[in-house]
Amino acid sequence: MSFAPTFEEHEGRRVLRLDFRQLGHEELLAAFVRAGEVIRAAPPDSLRILTLLGSRFNEQSAEAFKAYALANKPHVHASAVIGTAFWNVVVSSLKLRGRSDVTVFESEPAALDWLASR
Repeated sequence: MSFAPTFEEHEGRRVLRLDFRQLGHEELLAAFVRAGEVIRAAPPDSLRILTLLGSRFNEQSAEAFKAYALANKPHVHASAVIGTAFWNVVVSSLKLRGRSDVTVFESEPAALDWLASR
């Protein structure tokens, strides 16, 4: 499966959709790099991001995600994440490290509505 960041509109707001589900370990690490390039090309505090996490994980992929998320913080206005229980714990740990813009959701419609309200 391949990774491709895409932009979509929801209630008049532009949202960057990052679907990291169904990626193998190496694909997942490469996807974090590619997504980071797209995010860092945007102006500061400009992006609303929907992140879908469901790929298999290990300590290396969790640490890579945390590094990716922390490096991209200046460009993110709001970030909604939908993931497995493990990924939700990883995302929650980001809040402790200064990523107060990240919120975990159980459904994509709720996440998109929240992003549009920001």
